[in-house]
Amino acid sequence: MKGMHGLRRFAMGLATVTAVAACGDSSGPKGNDTIDPAQAAVVGQEAAGQIADIASDLTTLNASSGGLGSGLFAPGAPGNRVARIIGRSLPSQYQAQFAAFAAPDAECLPVVSGDTLDSDLDGIINNVTLTFGPGDCAYQDSLGNGFAVTGAFTLQDTDGGSTLWGFAVDYANFRVLFYSDSTSAGYEFDGGYDATVTAANATANQNFIARWRVNGNPVLRADYAWGVTFLPDTGSLDPGQGELQSGTFDITGDYSWSGNFGQADGDWSFTVSTPTPLHYNESCDTDPELDGGQVRAAINGRNNIGFTVDYGPGCGQETVNTFDTNAT
Repeated sequence: MKGMHGLRRFAMGLATVTAVAACGDSSGPKGNDTIDPAQAAVVGQEAAGQIADIASDLTTLNASSGGLGSGLFAPGAPGNRVARIIGRSLPSQYQAQFAAFAAPDAECLPVVSGDTLDSDLDGIINNVTLTFGPGDCAYQDSLGNGFAVTGAFTLQDTDGGSTLWGFAVDYANFRVLFYSDSTSAGYEFDGGYDATVTAANATANQNFIARWRVNGNPVLRADYAWGVTFLPDTGSLDPGQGELQSGTFDITGDYSWSGNFGQADGDWSFTVSTPTPLHYNESCDTDPELDGGQVRAAINGRNNIGFTVDYGPGCGQETVNTFDTNAT
């Protein structure tokens, strides 16, 4: 591991990325009112990935799931839930850098405030805010791979009353920079995300912005403002089992994507619904653990044009298709 001087130098690179972000993202044409199959493959896949993440968060409640190492991001530690969210969002080429979160000599010493206890032992801290200054959380291995974190997030356990299991995460200028000896990639979160499980149903709400940069240059931005409701096929929900039984998801809200990535270059805003609820199958062992249903995303102001994400008939099968109901 390199000295703290080197770590701080790389951490300051994240501050530079953040400063660039303050100038605004540069993307393609604004307000696209059409979308072709190649564009939908990119834009729709981003939405599908987020939907799979929600399904995982609502149905897999085991506190030991998704943690890294024995420090800040370990199972049951304050950063566990955030590590799960970041890890699922990263492109495959940066998973090695993400694994450095578990490095035994990784330096992650944010300013901690609030209640750091886990009173109900469900793996979610009562109510804690972690604030990362430049150099507070950074690591570099001998090959030049590493990460640096700045910004803040608040994690709160929302159990109580009819809520059997729940959490809320709020991000404030939260930035993670992953780098190798030749490239860097920055992921940025702002906004909130909460999930709640009762005996009757489970719900999640997302109202946040995610940005992705490569070598400091903006690549894409995705805005999520949608809600999800899960209903079991049979019986009532019991978070104590660690995983929920099979059931269906309904999604409503808004989703927008802007940037220049793959075959997509533009700015789209959609209204999202589930004409056929998504079916979660607890016996699936392939992500996403869905074997049926459809998500429909219609371009705002053009309800007849957009894309769908169709699931099934087998586990983990999803396809993105475009639609134009006025086409001849």
